[in-house]
Amino acid sequence: MSGKSEAVVRFIASLMPLYDGQRHEGLWCARSLIDGTLILPIDDSDDDDQLGWVRVRWQGDPTREQQTRGDMLASVALERYVRLHGAGYDEAAIAGELWYMARHFHFKTGCDVYLPQLREPPGRLHAAGRKALEMGQGLLVNFFSKLTGLG
Repeated sequence: MSGKSEAVVRFIASLMPLYDGQRHEGLWCARSLIDGTLILPIDDSDDDDQLGWVRVRWQGDPTREQQTRGDMLASVALERYVRLHGAGYDEAAIAGELWYMARHFHFKTGCDVYLPQLREPPGRLHAAGRKALEMGQGLLVNFFSKLTGLG
């Protein structure tokens, strides 16, 4: 088996410490380290849509199994992963990292995550210009404070 389903499972399994990879029933799977949910690849070589469908055993229970689109499952997993690793960062930094990880997911799997409001982060030049404006505002405040005798 070597389709998008397997690529999606391998990608999710790499999102430590939320998931870990393991062999199960002869397949490489992703195990949630939060609740034990097991994500297994399915043979999607005959599928035309190639959306990376996966089998999910909720909390590892084979009686609670369903097939779902791997790109949708990965969307939730990526958002949680980026927030976990971005603890303490502002929303712009988190959005930038999420955008990068979404592109990386596409590169690794050929699938796209579902994040309809996510925009490409501004370039470094834009960020540098914004920082210069912030510094300039501080200089202006200092200047007017000294001019008016408040500083």
